[in-house]
Amino acid sequence: MATITCRCERICVNFPADKELFRHECCCHDCISALWYATQRGGPQYPLDLCADCCWLPNEFSIARGAQHLGAFMNYASADTTRFYCADCWTVLFADHPFYEQKVLVSQIGAYKEFEGLTDIERSPPQARHFLKDRSALEIEALPPWAGNPAHVYSGVAEILMESFPTMKAAGGAGKEMNAQILLQQLGPVLIPTDAPRLSSGPPTLMQQRASHDGA
Repeated sequence: MATITCRCERICVNFPADKELFRHECCCHDCISALWYATQRGGPQYPLDLCADCCWLPNEFSIARGAQHLGAFMNYASADTTRFYCADCWTVLFADHPFYEQKVLVSQIGAYKEFEGLTDIERSPPQARHFLKDRSALEIEALPPWAGNPAHVYSGVAEILMESFPTMKAAGGAGKEMNAQILLQQLGPVLIPTDAPRLSSGPPTLMQQRASHDGA
């Protein structure tokens, strides 16, 4: 059973999974800025190499302890991703997105290097690295070496990730007793930061690009 624990250890969340559904590295502005913001609020150090380790899990979990410390935030009012975090130590625990269809969640807890927030799960090598288009040439040059298939490094969204979603969703599922949607209902309105223009001023997300394309 996979376990996610925040830095201060007040929150512990268990997932009925022995191995991750997918693993990749995200360099997008949206994810890195969210982790950066949490660091500004006193959270763990965001990945300075601007490359976040992402672990995919079923949208089913139990809160072993610390439910009263949980919070949720979005980068800005029209953002797609809802991120759940510890309101005490500002560890970003996991996130939901409408595209996941309530079947899976993504956690970037592995992006934190100062503590081990993800345990009791079999990890696989990252299968892709994506959204390099959101990074400058100097930032791309400073990224850690990629040990995987060179074809799985993408300027935009990883094609291998998109191709894997049907299988991931089939293997995932929404927990009847607790999932991201139930938790959000219990928490109430999400936090929308007003003190960090960086969160909303970056390149368009994949969903924004699609919306712009569809409306053209």
